[in-house]
Amino acid sequence: MRIGIFGGTFDPVHMGHLILAEQCRSQAGLDEVWFVPSYLPPHKADKGVTRFESRCDMIELAIAGHSAFQVNRIEKELPEPSFTARTLGELHARHPGNEFFLLMGSDCLPDLPGWYEPRLVVERAGLVVVPRPGVMLWTADRLAKALGTSEETVRLQFVACPMIEIASRELRRAIADGMSIRYMVPRAVEEYVRERKLYVAG
Repeated sequence: MRIGIFGGTFDPVHMGHLILAEQCRSQAGLDEVWFVPSYLPPHKADKGVTRFESRCDMIELAIAGHSAFQVNRIEKELPEPSFTARTLGELHARHPGNEFFLLMGSDCLPDLPGWYEPRLVVERAGLVVVPRPGVMLWTADRLAKALGTSEETVRLQFVACPMIEIASRELRRAIADGMSIRYMVPRAVEEYVRERKLYVAG
């Protein structure tokens, strides 16, 4: 199967995440999309992150009813912090025979050479990339040169997607300020956040 891997903190998951996942699934011909929440994101190790199971619960609620979407909790079982190269290696070991594709925004491509073992990332997964406004698109050749590998190693595909300017950090701030997040997250996620008083100080 062709499986899209959508990693992130998802704190909380929102409509922008879901639209991106669905457009990548449809346009890149993916059989499934696995949401893979980070257990301990390396870039947020010194910041507070909502407990892992709560973030997983919210994703489960958000994708309920979509047969091609699922949550994969693999990063909870791997050494900390969560590195994409390690996760992809373990996914290949556990699910041999599948082809994996990493879903990301084009703003992440320039940062990829600075990731942990970036060449392993592109060897273990194709890249399905959503262009971001104002971000120059990197070609496969440019990324390959930055990684010190051959262009044939980099499997890069761009996907058109509506730009939904929603950021999880802004949602957390809005909730803390008592503002509405209706229609920015699925209704079930909104209720989960309200019932458990997530993102509310004190």
